[in-house]
This record gives sequence, C-alpha cells and structure tokens, in this order.
Amino acid sequence: MIILGISGLPNSQRFMRENYPGVSKLDERICQGVDSAACLMIDGKVVAAAAEERFTGEKGTGQFPIHAINYCLAEAGLTQDDIQVIAHGFNYDHYRRFFMWSKKMFECAFSSKTVIDAFVSAGWQNIEPRFQAVDHHLAHAASAFYPSGFPSALCVVSDGMGEIESLSIYLAKDQQFQKLYSQPISSSLGELYSICTRFLGFVFNSDEYKVMGLAAYGNPERYRHIFNELAQFDADSGSIRVNWSPQLFDNAEYGFPVAMAQLSDMFGLTPRNEDDTLLDVHQDFAAGLQEKFALLLKQLVTYWLQKTGETSLCLAGGSFLNCKANQVLCQLDEVKNAFVQPASGDDGTSLGAALFVAGKYHNNSDHYFNPYLGPRFSTDEVRNALFRHGCNAGMKWRYLGLNDDYFASAANDIAEDKIIAWFHNRMEFGPRALGNRSILALPAGEGIKDRINSTVKFREAFRPFAPAILDEDCDIIFETRNLSPTRYMLCTADVKPEMVGPVSGIVHADGTARIQLVERTFNETFWRLLKAVQEITGYGCLVNTSFNVKGQPLIMSPDVAIDTFLKTSLDKLYIEGFVVWKE
Repeated sequence: MIILGISGLPNSQRFMRENYPGVSKLDERICQGVDSAACLMIDGKVVAAAAEERFTGEKGTGQFPIHAINYCLAEAGLTQDDIQVIAHGFNYDHYRRFFMWSKKMFECAFSSKTVIDAFVSAGWQNIEPRFQAVDHHLAHAASAFYPSGFPSALCVVSDGMGEIESLSIYLAKDQQFQKLYSQPISSSLGELYSICTRFLGFVFNSDEYKVMGLAAYGNPERYRHIFNELAQFDADSGSIRVNWSPQLFDNAEYGFPVAMAQLSDMFGLTPRNEDDTLLDVHQDFAAGLQEKFALLLKQLVTYWLQKTGETSLCLAGGSFLNCKANQVLCQLDEVKNAFVQPASGDDGTSLGAALFVAGKYHNNSDHYFNPYLGPRFSTDEVRNALFRHGCNAGMKWRYLGLNDDYFASAANDIAEDKIIAWFHNRMEFGPRALGNRSILALPAGEGIKDRINSTVKFREAFRPFAPAILDEDCDIIFETRNLSPTRYMLCTADVKPEMVGPVSGIVHADGTARIQLVERTFNETFWRLLKAVQEITGYGCLVNTSFNVKGQPLIMSPDVAIDTFLKTSLDKLYIEGFVVWKE
C-alpha cells in the first residue's frame, strides 16, 4: 500500500487575508491549516517527509505542499499514479453543521473539496476515489502512537484546536484508538498559551517557544493567584476549564481583542507591543503562564493514567513542543515509557494521517522513529553549489570526504571556540535540528550565547541554546531519565550544579537544558563528530541550534546553506565532506 499523507488547508490563510483586511503580522496565524507538509509511506514504512516551508522559504506556510509532495515522490522514484491513498490530517466535512453561521468559510477554507481542487490544479487526476480525510486529533494521536513502538499507550493530544476540539485523550491498542475524553475549543490549553503569547507582543501560533524561554527569567509567584482564577483542573471529571469571556472569539482574527481586554483587567497590564522593552512584569507573566500550563497538563495526564492504569504515554499536538512541560510529564511516577512526536505541530499530521490509514493494512506498532526523512544532496550537487557561489570574494573550500581528518578538523575548530555550520545527510522532519542541519559550538565558549544570538542567528538575547550530547556522557552532566523525548530534543533536564560552568553555554536561567541524546545507531555522522570533540575536550557535548537565522525555516539545500553562511559571522561550514571558510 502506497500512501501519501498531507497536512494544511491551502486556502485558509488566503481566506483570512481577503476577508479580514488590516490584520497585523502578529495575528496572521490566527487561522487553521498552517504548517503544511507531505509524507510518503510504502507498505507500512515511512520513506520520506518534509514541510513545505523548507522549499518555499516561507516559515510555517500553509500553502498546498506541492514541493514537499514532489520531493516525496522523487525520493521513492514514484509518480502521482502510483499513490493508492491520499490521507489528509483534517476532516471538517464531518462537522459541516458547526459552520452554518459561516458557510463561506467552510466552503472556501475548510472543506475537503479545497484540498482536492488543489491537487487538480497541480495536475493530478482521479483524486476523490483515493482521498481519505482523517480527524485532526486522530492524526496527531497516530503520529505519536505508531512510531513509539508501545503495544498500548495513553495518547494525549493538545493544540490550539482541531476541527471542534482542543484536547483529546485516547487509549491506543491493537491499531485501535478509543477516545476517552475531548475538550472544547473554548477551554483550549493551546489557545490559552497562544493568546498569552500575543498579549506579550509575540506572534500568535508561532512564538510560543519564545515565551517558554522567557519564563525562566521570571517569578511565577507574582501572578500565580490570577492564573489560578483563569484556569482550573476538575479532579472529579479529569477536565480543564479556562474561564474566558463568552465573547472570546468575537473579532478573534484581529488579535483576540476580548481576551486582550480580559487579561488587561485581570492582571493590571496592557498588551505589550512587539518593539516594547521586555520588563520584569512580562517575565513574571510568562513564568506564571508556563507554571500553570505545565501544572494543568500534569494534573490531566496523572488523572487519566491512574484511571486507565496505563504506564506508557504518547504526546502530540503543538502543546507538546513545550519541552518544559514535557519534563514535568516524563518525570511522573506513573510514566514508565514516553514518546513525543518530534513533528508535534500540524506538519506532523501529514505523517499521522498516513500512519492511521496504513494501520488498517499493516502492523505499525514496531516502528523506531527516524526523523531524518527530508532531502539529501550528493557530493557533486554540493560541489556545483560551491562553484555557483565561487564569485563571492574571500570564500574558500576544500574537499576532505567523511574521513577521520574531516571530523578532527571540525572538532578542532569547535575546540578553538569557532562557530560552525554542519550540513549532512537527510534533513530533519519537525522543527528541531538534530545534527543534520545544525549550527554547533563549544558549550563553554566565551560568551557563546550572546555571540550566536547577536551575530549568527540575529535573534532575542534571552533565547537559550540546547545541547547535543553523547549518550555515554549524559549522566555526567544531566539529571535525567533516558526516555525517547531526549533523543529528539523535546524534553528538558536539570544540569548537575557542578557541571554548570563547563557547559554554561547550554544552561538556561532555570538550570535546565533541552537535550538531544546521540547514539551511534541513531545518527552515525553526528556521533563521529561528538566523539572527536570528546577526545579533545573530555565531553561529547555541543551547543546545537538550527541552521537558519531569525525568520528563516531550517535550511534545506546547499545553495541556501552557502548563502546563509556568507551572510553571517559563522566561522566555517562543514557540508558533506567539504570544508568552507572565508578569508
């Protein structure tokens, strides 16, 4: 069975722009169907997956993922005629009656017909007989359960919203998903976090990770009692209630003005403008939000684990890109096994929709998830890209190949406090750079956080950096449980107090770090580099941040990699056996 999975609603962002003129850039993502992507499965095996943003350069785009689709087909040597099922990670047709108040929105943005029409416009034929719509939260749940390898699990899905729900809990076993609970959009945890993100002057449904980082600098005590008024957990029913005004969604497209007014009234603050200075009150607000968010998830997950007796936990949906909350959940006594889908955002529903359909025909429960599913480039392709950029004065390069000298060269550069870009093998699927499209540095480097933030990434100074570390060195530096989220940089861990100095570049203000454990069987090329670093410094540990700059998606191709290298203060670029530098 050959299945193409896709995510996104191709007309949704355009519908918003056309029908809600004057929306600010902070509010452009107050719509459904962004983060489009494609995934290809053949006989129960995931062979390719990529987000459309990596091909177009538009971060978080919801455009029809034709470039991602074409990549998946090319990777497998297939044509559109070979696809037997097209699985889509939304099923709004099920809920048509909920849109009687806005038939135009349903017909133009949400219906399956808009996706089918997009395929037809791209030259595809015979779409309807092959098209299967999968409920959004079911796609998220499948994206986490099947790759986990667990025979059964409690699957928790939390995001801004699916079709009509914001949080769903399933008991998954034997290719079946039994829904135990769902929560309405009016009490959405994801929406709560996003609205508060907007209140702090950041982009809705995009910059939540910045708020999570900012929270470490604040004191949650200042606003704890107010957040306790805003949202509560009901221990009798295992549900969460967020006490928004009944008019919450009035003119929501324009930045949730009702919610902004309610937050202003409750907290005694005015919504921050994007360019305003971040003050202590903003840090404390972020800290209170993060504390409450993690506590509510802890209470919810604990209740349902105890109620079902399950000890394996699977998490998906945008809420679970919050690695601080994931740390709290993974440390629960009730949790013996945990898996968080690395592509927990809506891009991951392309994978989940395909997995859900494949589950009808194949046993998907024994997958070991490999996130390296994107494009790769040959030595000749890289060499040609270097020649195309050869007119840039001062750029030099040489080819070593992936031999010991190559890894030793990179390790020595890092040990000398240089910041390098690292580009190898297949691109990662999901938002995290996991050693194939990375910027790397020594964690004890002089002022390394400020150097990377200000001269390489061009981003906010409060943003933390994550470490990649050899599995064998992890217990030396971190207090952690070896659960799968740590392989994918989806869970923070406490840094041992005596190790804060030697790895200061990856320690956040609260003494934690979002770690990536690296094993040889998981990524041998990256593992070899970390081993070479270990031989010089004593620890196989590096600052690992995504190879991109502010506002740019994770880099996909050699041309974009070289161009970005030349425009930043990166010292060297290591790309498929080539060493590139500037003179």
